[in-house]
Formats: sequence, C-alpha cells, structure tokens
Amino acid sequence: MVSFSYKYRIFILLLSVLQLHCNTFLSLFSEPFPVQEYHLENGLSVYLSVNPKEPTVKTSILINAGSADDPDDATGLAHYLEHLMFKGTSNIGTSDYTKEKPYLEKIESLYETYRQTKENGTRKKIYEQIDKLSYEASQFVIPNEFSRMQSKMGITESNAFTSNDRTYYIATVPANQIKNFIQLEWERFRNPVFRTFHTELESVFEERNLRVMDFRSNLFKQYHQIMFPNHPYGIKTPIGRDEDLKNPSLGKIHQFFKENYVPSKMAICMSGNMNPEEVIDEIKNTFGKMQKDGTESKFQIPEHTPQESKNIIWVPSKKKIYLFGIKLPKTSPKFLSQINILSLLLSNGHNGLLDDSLYYTQKVSSVSTNITEWKDYLILNIWIEPSKIKSLEETKLEILAAFKKIESKDFTDEQLQSIQKNEKLNHIKYKDDNGFRIHEMTEMFLANWNFKDLQQKFESLNQVTKDDLSEFVKIYVNNNIVSIETKQTNQNYTFIEKPSISKLEFSKEEESKFKKEFSFEPSQSLSPKFADFEQIESKIYPNGNQFIYQKNKENSLFKFKMIIEKGAWISPYLDVSIDYWKHLGTDLYTANALSTKFYLLGSSISILTNGEALEITMEGEDAQFLASFRLLEHSIKSVNSSKEVWENLVSDYITRLENKKDDEFSLDLALHQYALYGKDSLRYFYATPDDLKKFKSSEAINLLGNLLKYKSKITYYGNINFDTLEKNIFYEYLEKTNPIDTNNLSKRKFRPNNETIFYVLNRKRPHAELNYFATINLKDKNTFPYIGLFNALYDGLASPFFMAMREQTGNAYAADLFLDFPESNDDPILWMVNLSCQVDKLQNCLRDSNESLQLKNISEKRFEEAKISMMNATNTISKSDRYLIDEFIRSERLGIKEDLDRLVFESIKETNWKDFLKFTKYISGSGAFQISLIGDTNKINRQMMKSFGKIEEVTTKTIIGH
Repeated sequence: MVSFSYKYRIFILLLSVLQLHCNTFLSLFSEPFPVQEYHLENGLSVYLSVNPKEPTVKTSILINAGSADDPDDATGLAHYLEHLMFKGTSNIGTSDYTKEKPYLEKIESLYETYRQTKENGTRKKIYEQIDKLSYEASQFVIPNEFSRMQSKMGITESNAFTSNDRTYYIATVPANQIKNFIQLEWERFRNPVFRTFHTELESVFEERNLRVMDFRSNLFKQYHQIMFPNHPYGIKTPIGRDEDLKNPSLGKIHQFFKENYVPSKMAICMSGNMNPEEVIDEIKNTFGKMQKDGTESKFQIPEHTPQESKNIIWVPSKKKIYLFGIKLPKTSPKFLSQINILSLLLSNGHNGLLDDSLYYTQKVSSVSTNITEWKDYLILNIWIEPSKIKSLEETKLEILAAFKKIESKDFTDEQLQSIQKNEKLNHIKYKDDNGFRIHEMTEMFLANWNFKDLQQKFESLNQVTKDDLSEFVKIYVNNNIVSIETKQTNQNYTFIEKPSISKLEFSKEEESKFKKEFSFEPSQSLSPKFADFEQIESKIYPNGNQFIYQKNKENSLFKFKMIIEKGAWISPYLDVSIDYWKHLGTDLYTANALSTKFYLLGSSISILTNGEALEITMEGEDAQFLASFRLLEHSIKSVNSSKEVWENLVSDYITRLENKKDDEFSLDLALHQYALYGKDSLRYFYATPDDLKKFKSSEAINLLGNLLKYKSKITYYGNINFDTLEKNIFYEYLEKTNPIDTNNLSKRKFRPNNETIFYVLNRKRPHAELNYFATINLKDKNTFPYIGLFNALYDGLASPFFMAMREQTGNAYAADLFLDFPESNDDPILWMVNLSCQVDKLQNCLRDSNESLQLKNISEKRFEEAKISMMNATNTISKSDRYLIDEFIRSERLGIKEDLDRLVFESIKETNWKDFLKFTKYISGSGAFQISLIGDTNKINRQMMKSFGKIEEVTTKTIIGH
C-alpha cells in the first residue's frame, strides 16, 4: 500500500512539471532536413539530401505512374513492368543477346496472337509454342545477374513497389559505390529486356491468387471502389483485372515503358553520405542523356465534392470492422498539416476525442486514424473494432459528436499543444532517418512541390490553430463521411488457373561480358564502425539486478527499459492483465487522464512481451524523464481495480481469441510455432477462455503490482549521469534484497530434429504455404561467420534458391532461405525456408526444393561474390555513438563480449570455399525438417507427400491452443 504523503509528493511533482511544460516547449526546426533540388534540361528531377551520419545512401528512382495509368484494356501492366525491370538488359543477364533476341521477338508476337484468340484449344496450342520458345531462349539467360551485381557492390534492400499512382525502385547503397550504382541503374533504365516473361507471369498470377482471400486486400479493394467510383484509384488496382492478367501484352508493356519511364515523369531521390556535386554530375552524364519527351507532368487539384454513403463490405473473416473515410483534395502543404493534426486530435492513443469517447469507455476494442496520401487525393481513415457499441450508426454518431467539438472549438489548448509537441519529438527521432527523408522527397515530387513547400508542411504543424481546425471541419468534413461495415462472406472465390510451363535450362555461363568488364571498384575505402561497448557502463548488483547505462550524444531524447528475462512466463494471465492495465486509472487519475499525462510529458510507454522477455519501455524528452518515470511507477504500483472494466475486457479478449481461429495471419503464426515447439511454447502456457472466466480482477491487479519486483535489467540511454540514476532514481530497484528470479520459468523446447514431419492445416486457400524449420546445434562461435556468408549468398533476388524455385520453374511465388543466429547461448541455429506455391504444383515444389536444399551447387565464383558482397555491406555498419544497449544485451545473451557483427566480420577474410562447403554439408546433413503446411487438403496428394516425410493433420484448435 502506497502512503498518502508519497502519492501527494508525486502529484505535486507532476503538477509542477506540467505547468513548466508549456514554457519549455521546443520550437520546430526551421528545416525538416536539407534538400538540394535539381531539374535537368531533359525534365528529370533530382533530390539529394546529405546525411553524413550513415556511410550509406538510400535511393529511390520514382516513376510518376502506377496502376491508375494502366491502359483500360491492359490493367495490371504497371505492376508487370516493375517485375520485369529486374530481368536485365541487352548486356546484363544474357550470354548472347544476338541469339536470344529472335526468340524474344517471336514470344512477344505469339502473346499478341494469344491475346486475340478466344477458342481454348487454340489458345492452349499457342501457349505450348510460347513455352517451347521460352525454353529455347532461356539457354542464353544468366538469371538474376542484375541483382547479383547489386549484391556484389554491397547494395541491400533492393526492391520495387507499384501503387495506385507511382512505381518506385529502392536500394540502400554503400557511400563509396554511388557512382557504380548510378551506372548500373542507367543501364537498367536505358535498355531493359523483358526476358523469362512466362515464369514471371506465373508469379504475378500467384500474387493475385494470394490476395483474393486476404482480409485486408479484399477490404481495401472494395473500400477504394466505394471512395473513388469514377476515378482510376477505385477502378484499377495494381494487380489488375483477371481477364487482363490472363491476356498479357508485351507490346503494351513496351509502350507503357516508352510513355511513362521518361524524364518528365521521373525523379531520383537520394539521402545519405554523399557529395551532391559529384552525384549530380554522374546523373547528368547518365540519366541526363535520356531524350526530352516533350510532355509536362500535369498536376491539377481535383474539385472537392462531398461524398456521403453507408456501405457493407464482404470479407472472408468474421472480424467486425467499422471504417469511415473522408476524401479530401491535396491542396497545399498547410492543408496536409491541418489534416494531420485533425487526425491526431481524433485519436492519438492518449487524449484524442475518440480515445476518450470510445476506447476508454470500452465501447470499442480499438480506434485509430491515419491518412492515405496519393497524388490527387487524401483520405482520412477512421478504423474501429467495435465491442459494446451496437451499430455502425451509433458509432458514426460518436464520430460526428467529436467533429462537432472540433467545429465548436470545444477542446483544450493543452490537447492541441500536446499533439504538436509529440509531432515535434517524432521529427527529432526520424528526421535523420534516410528512409523518412526519401519518403518526404517522393511526396514532394508527386505533389509538384518544391523544398519551400516541404518546409511549410513541417512549420505549419506548429501553426495550426483551433480556428483552422474548426473551419476545416465546416468546409471538408460535414456531409462528407463514407461509412463502412464489414460482414463475413462464405462465397467461393475464383482463382486464375495457370498454364503449365516447362522447367527452364539457363546458360552455363555464370556471368555476362558486361559484368566481367563492369567496375565494382569503390570510389574510396570504408571501414565499419562496430558497437563500442566501452561507451556502455554496466553494473551487476548483489541481488542479481543489472544497470546498463549509455550517454546519449545525439540529441535530447531518452530511452528507458526494464527487461525481465523469461518474464513472459510469469503468469498465464500476463497478456490479458497488461491489456487491463491500459484501461485502468490509479487513485489519482482515471485511465484517460493517466495516458494524457504521459502524452503531455511527450513520453510513450509500453509493457509487452518480446519473445520470452517482458519489457517495460519508455521514451521521450530527457528533461521530462524524472516526472515520466515517477508517473510510470505510480501507474503500476497504485493501479485501481474495476470489476466492470475487467469483465468487459475479458469478454472482448475471449472474442479476439476466437477470431484468431479465422484470421489467416494468426493461423500462419500458430502453425509455425507448433511446428517448431509443439506444445512446449508460450501459446500453450497462456490462459484459455475457460481459465480467464475464473480469474479475478483483484488477481490481475496483484499481478500488475508485482511487475517491478522481479529480477531485471534496467537500461537507460539519455543525458542524466549514472550516479544520479543509480543513487536517486533507480535505487529502490537496484538495491532490492530479494527480487523474484524468472530465469528458470521457461518451458519452451524446440522439437527434436530426428525426421521430417509435415504439420498440415486445412484451409480453403488457392496455394500452399510451407515453412521449413531445422535446428542446428552448433555451439562454436567460430561458425557465426559462415552463417553470415550463407545468408549473403542466399539473400534476396540473387539467391540460387530463389532462382531454382521461381525463376527457373515458376514453382513458387515466395522462395526464401536463411540461417537465423541463436537468440541465446542455449539456443540452436535455425535453418528456415519459406515457400508459397499453387497446390497443383506442390509435388514439383517439394521435389525441386529438396534438391536445392542439398546445397550442392555452390560454385567458387558464387562463394567469392557472396564474400565480397558481405564485406562491402559490412563496411557500411556505423554504430558509433548510437543507441548500443540492445546490441550489448544481444551479445550478453550469446555469451560474447563484443559486437556480433565485429566477430563475424573479422573472421570473414580467413574463410575459404572448401571450409564453407564443409559447413553447408554439415547444415544440409541435418536432413530433417519440421514443415508447417497450410492449404486445401482436398487437393493435396498425401501419398505423394509421404515420400518426403511423415504427415500430422492438425486443427485450428490444436495449434491455437484452446
């Protein structure tokens, strides 16, 4: 029991801090980050942002065209093209383009004939011709050579995405490879060749079939159709119409490339450690040679037309969602700031108007708002998972009431100021993140803004007033809310049947003449900056508690954690009790008031399980750390019980548990855990619905009140010195005589790796999702470099496994293979494989994956490439003066005294091909996998599967655990 005098001191302390808070409000930076903006004579836009804190450069080559720009009779084309842009050029990916080209021309012509032909028998014969020619053409193909070249430079995160109104190609490039990167990209965009088209078409078919039963894909496809009934955003989707997918046109793809991959519709965005003068000179010498296309990128703000309707969306899930959409024109940077503030005023997880009226009253399980930002429109989305609230209409009334408050300015100055302060803190966190900068520059280009407009967007956040928000609601919100309710459908979904294709036989040449002659030499040498644990002060106390400290040299923010190892095993009721805590107040504050106090202090807080650990985390502005920490203590130690809140919460929690039996993502995760651990996992430790009904709210309160009494690692990253924290703030915890030890609570055990077993869950999916798990018990830390090399070899599009399973056979849409470092000294290495294939291709998929997983075909050249790739990528590591505490704890758990990346890197130079082959032989010699498989068991040939391993049929009840 906490004394009255202690509580009073907390109250006075917090009150004084909150009164000071407005006076110490930090002003927004005048610039979000520096940007140098160029517009070349041919119309190409270039945006460069120098950020010397990382030895890498994030890049985005942006095309101002997406699915909305697809031809009406060839939808999905922009997405097709994005896939094909990785296939190489007349110089890359071919052993002899002169001999390959005639086959490609015949294939393109046959597709046009196929497209015009309606009779099924004739179509089949044409496709057989396409398949035969594709096989013959493939003998000149060097697969994935473009991606291999990127990988050799140390380029990571290379990918591409097609959205409704844009296509962009991204990569993270070592700072000393920028010139080579631009040369390689110029070759790609100058002269792409669309080879191996029919196997890539298979992948697009797979992607479409994967989406057709996906809850979110279904929901948002229908949502956008409702929001944009007469606009391409609602009419055309990136994946395209089925009829167009079945009748592709290489000719139209070439035409789309010619019309849209032109300077006036392109922007090159880069952020990182670079010399902008050198970069822009290199871009001028390459992309600057693109012909001016004579067109101007047009931008016109659509006329605002209010749209009000009530709708039902049918989805393959009984999970109930209420979704409200407000469509808005993208008029100006200030307008975007206003809608951002409006969104947060409705819901920010703390003191939003809907948080108050819906979440804390437990009328809904969750409420959130976000903004969809496209070229022509913005959408303010209000996403609600109902609980006690009875109907869509009742929910809308609550939303209208919130907007009425904003219109009448019936909210406090404190609410508005707290939102603006927290947005400012977020910008401090993210403004030096290259990904954040790339996103902002991308949106700047698409909106036809310049850097001054971008500055205004950020400056305006701190200038939005109550009057602005009131006027905004009057003009743009009233009579402009689309209401949507989801309902479950049991309809039979149609899937695209794919023509059968022959396995391709690629060129015996391992690299093209272009690759042999291409310069991979870096412009300068880079050296990695590994985690320097000398910056960390760690002290273990007689009672076993540990204090880990690092001074923040970067900014004025703090990060605090209390980590309870194996803490997830404290109680079967831990998760639901944490949810309970989020809804509870104390003897001083209601739940809403308590959350508001944290928000006013600019501090975010979470209690959650991370693997087997329990972590209490808090982040914010260092000046407010003491007040935030005392408030955190108070929120746990003095939490008040509420029988009504508990009963509502348990009822809602049980409903969510039941819904997981129909949620595809939850089932995937549950089956993976079952394959890996069986019933020796947290899933079977946690309370069942029947258990929860018997557990009392008072018991949950006791569980919460004891969370600060466990043996823990207390970590702090900030500017308060070690002695002050140790003696004045954390003393109670560091010097406790008998903290409760949790280290022996874990019941988790990996399955033995004696034989291959399929754990098969029946679901009406068009595809089979397979995940392979094998435990490799190698405790020698000297094997860690081989894990890194293995992953470098099998990473991404350059992977031999990806080539065998997708490029060569079209067997699988997804084909990933990697080794996972152990989490602790006691854990094994995990060999993990993910495959996604059509059920009718399961036999071929299993056969070819089994062959590929023997790891026999690793040439010395591919090994050396992987080694160079890993060295170049590792040279870009820069952990100096950054937050290192998580790295330190990771190493502690592994029983090493240095940064794991350093350990791996320093041993790479000594590794050789023969030793690596011995390692892979040992790995593949484990022989057995635990394989989770989800698919339509009525279409699975069990007899065939038994030739690969045993079969165990499971039910949703088995894997969910109740």
